[in-house]
Amino acid sequence: MTDVTHAVTQSALEAFTREYLNDLGAAIRENGTRWEVRLPSHVDVDFSDRHEFEIALDGERRDETEDSVYVLTPESEFTQQLLDEAAAMATAGQLALTDSMTDGDYRDPPWIVESDVEVEDAAFSPYYDRTAICVFVRIDVETVSEYQTQFLEAVTIDVESKDQLPGVTEILVEEFFSPKSGWRDEVTVGSDQSDATVAPEKLADAIVAGQEAAVGGVQEEIDEIRQSASRAADSEFEEYRQLQEQRINDHRTEIDSLSNRLQKLSSDVDGADSQQQRVEALEKRQELKAEKEDLEAELEELLQEKEQGYAQKRQEIYRRHSIEVNTKPTAFTLVTYERGEIEFTVADNGRTAVMRAPYAIGAGVTDEVHCENCNTQLSAENPISLVAGRLGCQSCQ
Repeated sequence: MTDVTHAVTQSALEAFTREYLNDLGAAIRENGTRWEVRLPSHVDVDFSDRHEFEIALDGERRDETEDSVYVLTPESEFTQQLLDEAAAMATAGQLALTDSMTDGDYRDPPWIVESDVEVEDAAFSPYYDRTAICVFVRIDVETVSEYQTQFLEAVTIDVESKDQLPGVTEILVEEFFSPKSGWRDEVTVGSDQSDATVAPEKLADAIVAGQEAAVGGVQEEIDEIRQSASRAADSEFEEYRQLQEQRINDHRTEIDSLSNRLQKLSSDVDGADSQQQRVEALEKRQELKAEKEDLEAELEELLQEKEQGYAQKRQEIYRRHSIEVNTKPTAFTLVTYERGEIEFTVADNGRTAVMRAPYAIGAGVTDEVHCENCNTQLSAENPISLVAGRLGCQSCQ
């Protein structure tokens, strides 16, 4: 999985479900990997026609009689129903991600992480707010040879630039959508300050970008499914090819047999003792001759197909085994996040220096940064260095 998306974890899902059910006024009795849930009588939900049911957190029903047990995992159908229903009730959440929420836990850029210097201090100065959207994307992968595979990925996209913000997604999924932490209560949700207005077309474009990023996040798994489907198609085609080879051999054997029988009938016609026997032999010879001609026509057709590599059948089989990937955004959260400048105070061997870079809360350093000494772009392969108190990079020191 690439780092642009974030797989929705079981713990985050359980936290969301617990909170959602609590909001509905449900009573939840937790018993290991099972929750016994009782909904208030006035509550109607789409995912269940019962007011008392169990939820299995281990992904399995214990036996076939547990029809009232719902499986809660990121890939389960119940989870999709739950998200669909929650999204229908609140089409888009909204929160403001601010510097105060991260408690100074900034994301060091790779040109510091891979360097020999240590970060003694970091100070962020917010200049303005940007809006992003965190999308939970359901990905369905269907083939004829594999059971339908589902993924649930979260991805955050800046509404203006369409840049992916994996750090923001990580914060939201691991912190905000997990059991309440110390700072979670400080999140500003839907306040006057966090209310963001986004043009519908920009929002739609960002959601599409999120769907594409989500697919990219599970591309490795999709490729494995595609390879598995291709192997299944190979196997089916080889089975078909061998069957056709057998049919060709059988036709040839049968044609040889008919030829021998026709020769014998010709002898019978010539040596018939009576007109009746001769007529019967002629009729039988005509019948076998027609049968032989049909088999020869079929054999000719089979041989032509073989010469062409069974192209039509091959295309039919591989088309049927091709995979289909569908995405559906199921939940949205508009995120207002701060952008500005960060100042890193770095140290090495008792000497310190200051580096400044464009920064966004949750996203980290947002733009390219160049060496102050030689103007070479900094990266994990070209980290900064501090020699005799002078800042540079691997390229110039």
